[in-house]
Amino acid sequence: MTLSKKGLRTIVVENRKFYWKFTGKIFVSPDEDTNSLLIIDFGWYDIWDYAGSANKPPDFEPQIATPKFVAASIAAALKLGWTTGKMVVLYRNGEYTLETTE
Repeated sequence: MTLSKKGLRTIVVENRKFYWKFTGKIFVSPDEDTNSLLIIDFGWYDIWDYAGSANKPPDFEPQIATPKFVAASIAAALKLGWTTGKMVVLYRNGEYTLETTE
């Protein structure tokens, strides 16, 4: 579950250091527990995937992966109970929810 170190950025949230990277989704790992992983699915898509296609892009405005957004997402995940292990959080229409698998 650890992140590849290539391209990692650091960020501090609630006096804790985290590493993050964007590769379609945002992947976050705490400094003190590299086996924990937070995945933030914020709706990013490549508009060129829909060029010349009858398919429509998702019906929402995806967020941009900025350090401010990443910090807010980590804080939201911590409030949702992420401490260790893997957690997947969805961000849609300004709200964070846990991803459920059915």
